[in-house]
Amino acid sequence: MSELSRRVLSALVFVPAVLALVYVGGWALFGLVIVIVGRGSWELLRIAEDAGHRPARRIGVGLALACCVYLQIFGASGWMPMALMAAVMIALVAALSGGVQGYTANALLTLGGMMYIALLGSAPLLLARRIPDEASWLMVAIFGCIWLTDTFAYGGGRLWGDRRLAPSISPGKTMVGFVSGLVGALVPLALLPMLPMWSALELAGLLLLVGFGGQIGDLVESAIKRDLGVKDAPVLIPGHGGMLDRFDSYFFAFPIAYIYTVALRG
Repeated sequence: MSELSRRVLSALVFVPAVLALVYVGGWALFGLVIVIVGRGSWELLRIAEDAGHRPARRIGVGLALACCVYLQIFGASGWMPMALMAAVMIALVAALSGGVQGYTANALLTLGGMMYIALLGSAPLLLARRIPDEASWLMVAIFGCIWLTDTFAYGGGRLWGDRRLAPSISPGKTMVGFVSGLVGALVPLALLPMLPMWSALELAGLLLLVGFGGQIGDLVESAIKRDLGVKDAPVLIPGHGGMLDRFDSYFFAFPIAYIYTVALRG
């Protein structure tokens, strides 16, 4: 079976499953987020280990999962600063087991699984708490925006792109591809009738920011992998690489959507 065939077959299962979970919401959405965060934090710390670092992987994954559980139950409550302080101290102490050499990098990598993967990755939970009556279709629109941005960026870049966007980070990405991605980001405007509390301008602003942020998230994940000397995260989805490869845009797109919604709705 060719690589393209594997990608298509995986997507035929993967896309409807994700959309179903986010549409149902509640604990179904939490289940999706916990899988993304748990696997994503494991992949990040595994990549760091393969690069010669010694993060406290079990502690790092545990902190990431605990962050998801906390945000699902309590949201961004007044206890959040104290919970983050405790997590930072736990990560710093856990990294001591690796000794002094490389301690700073190991401690920050241990913590990174929570701060980057869990805190940003849990944004859908916070967004759903903020707008419970609109969450189902808005989640579908945001995921659709992420995937369509990626598809249009890839297609536009392959057809017309020649000027590289960030050659030292991701040589395959082009300026034309980036702009094409923003065009694709607007396609979920077709869901506007399902979101009556949003004006066309408000939803367009959200989708453009999500499309922009998703492409930046892709570059950030590429920079991390390139810095750590790997091309792809440990394979999870046939034809799509690891969780970090498939959800790299997610970790920027949803936090931006959450911040935009809070700023818009108060």
